[in-house]
Amino acid sequence: MEIKYTVHMDSIFDFFTNIAGLLSSDDGFATLRILLIISISIIVGILAGNSAVVVFNRMPAHWLCDYNVEPSDELKQRDVQRIKSHPWKAFFSMVFVLCAIKLAVFDWQYAFAVIVSLWTLLIIAIADKKYMIIPDQFVILLAISAVGYVPYHDNFLDPLFGAILGSGCMLLIGIVGKFIFKRDALGFGDVKLFGAIGLIAGLVGTATILIMCSFLSCFHFAILLILKKIKRTDVMPLGPYIAIATAIYLVVL
Repeated sequence: MEIKYTVHMDSIFDFFTNIAGLLSSDDGFATLRILLIISISIIVGILAGNSAVVVFNRMPAHWLCDYNVEPSDELKQRDVQRIKSHPWKAFFSMVFVLCAIKLAVFDWQYAFAVIVSLWTLLIIAIADKKYMIIPDQFVILLAISAVGYVPYHDNFLDPLFGAILGSGCMLLIGIVGKFIFKRDALGFGDVKLFGAIGLIAGLVGTATILIMCSFLSCFHFAILLILKKIKRTDVMPLGPYIAIATAIYLVVL
């Protein structure tokens, strides 16, 4: 996926230097535009961070369960927060605000698409981390958000190739893992998730995310093994690593 602007290759220091230069310019209209974009980005970021926590706490209990599995009493309790409002609302809001400002200053259309994708990926990552489930409803929403990336693909087949690569690699890993370990090594939710990511990132982007996800998950797993926090036979959700790798690609690369 080829992005129109070079902001994704800038360092954080260069980015804020560019913003400071735009704000201090003699062009009053440009300065007003930047201030307006920053203000809107702050509002959007706060709404995204707060709504992610609210939606996760209020979504139907059966969305967080496997097919034909009865939700636990914990999931059914409406007065119990699945994820605490404090400090997560503030933390998520801060992250969304920073991402929105970084992207919207140079391309508001791309920024909007990314914020929708990151919001969806955040809920998916939390669900997989807490309940080892990737809700289909949010995978579908993530796939729909791929519409916002259409102008940034080299050709109309790029999203299709990305989806085939992403879901195909995950499916192959799952089959090989089951053959080697004699048990499910990868959930089908990860296969569907990478298919949706492929529609967003295209062929090259999906390959990049696959590599980053593999590195992040293996590195973290190795650290936990060294610290004896987990055992070699333990199963860890892959969703959070997929979400982090995708966020890095969309926001930084």
